[in-house]
Amino acid sequence: WSRVLFSPQNMTTASREEDGKSPAPAEGRQSIYIARYGLPETPLVEGVGPFDMNLSAEGTQAAHELARHLHENARIKHIFTSPFKRALHTASIVSQDLGLGKVNVEDGITEWQSPELVGGENPYKPPSLIDLLENFPEINPKWEPMCRPEPFETEEEMCTRAARVARILADSCFPSDVLIVSHAPCNIAIGLGLEGLDLKEARGRTKIEPWPLGGLTRFTRDSVGESSRWELAESCATGHLSGHWREGKQRWTLPALR
Repeated sequence: WSRVLFSPQNMTTASREEDGKSPAPAEGRQSIYIARYGLPETPLVEGVGPFDMNLSAEGTQAAHELARHLHENARIKHIFTSPFKRALHTASIVSQDLGLGKVNVEDGITEWQSPELVGGENPYKPPSLIDLLENFPEINPKWEPMCRPEPFETEEEMCTRAARVARILADSCFPSDVLIVSHAPCNIAIGLGLEGLDLKEARGRTKIEPWPLGGLTRFTRDSVGESSRWELAESCATGHLSGHWREGKQRWTLPALR
């Protein structure tokens, strides 16, 4: 089962959709960038592990290349990341390279809580925030995660959770650009949510491609509020990466989309 607890502490007046109140109309140009980390140092075997690993040298390079691309093409003000090390390490490198200082660890965009991706008998849980801070001082200790999903989630529950959190994060940061660093399942779920597609109707309709390592997707909008509509600007792009990673390697998509 999955327990999702939403916290209102981080919400601004611009993101009250979960309270049943419409966000106040506002104008501006906002982009949300959704990134998957680069190559981990150890491959994940579904259902076996390891479930939480550091970046390899190539994965670290991909994070620096992502930062360079964002420096040249975006105006990132806020970074949100999964607590898993490969995503958090990527976000920390980008934060350092962009001179932002802090990243927000958001459990609402954590890995899909499925037996294949966190383990079955003894599901893996990332270290506590205190322990993570020892290795990642870029973490913002004041950020309170919006929800804390627990094993196990269905595919639909994960999609609902990730998309819901991403919308709130984007609304609360409007009109600043936002970077989300997470895993292929959550990234695709967020993309479907911004496209306005339900998982059951997404196959054959979504423009979100199977997500490669290091892939970057961008959505844009001109306002926040009931009339706000996201536009897909690029899907799972890898042109910012070097070497064979530019070709889009190790793609992954949701079971419902296969």
